[in-house]
Amino acid sequence: MRKVVGIGVLLLSAIMVQAYAQCNKTHYLCMGQFSKEDKSAYWNLNNQSRSAAFEKGKVYEMSFVAYEGFEYRLSTCTDIESSTGVKFELAKDIVVRVKDASGNTNIKRQREVIFDNEDDGMTPFVLFTSDKTRKFYLSVNVPATGSSDNKKLTNTDNVCVGVLLEHRRTEKLGF
Repeated sequence: MRKVVGIGVLLLSAIMVQAYAQCNKTHYLCMGQFSKEDKSAYWNLNNQSRSAAFEKGKVYEMSFVAYEGFEYRLSTCTDIESSTGVKFELAKDIVVRVKDASGNTNIKRQREVIFDNEDDGMTPFVLFTSDKTRKFYLSVNVPATGSSDNKKLTNTDNVCVGVLLEHRRTEKLGF
């Protein structure tokens, strides 16, 4: 009985790994969204870039760390050829002071959206810097229509989504 359960767990693990491995290079497709000038700019591929298979119409969140002294270019893409783009929001946690019913001041952590590409004409990327090293959150809304270019996902409710994160040192200005 233990062998049967062990084999079942192994098979299930292999299926899950295969489902996510089939989209492991989708974030490289995001480079096709840039103009020739943008491609010629010197950017380093950040190892926090991700690709995976996701269910259509769902919202997924990932986090990454941005370091002080670097400029970042974050872009999203999907393997749906006729897609109008991927809706995404970039957010960070901020600390705010709030008063409770008793008049006491408490410190509370809130998530603040700093960029929504829907407000910017569905642009596929955003450039940003951070004044200090901090954690950022990216919410990606997977398109609900279209079919994946990946042959293994063609007749499923899943598509490949990529998040390409690139970085470069910021120029030091002043004294």
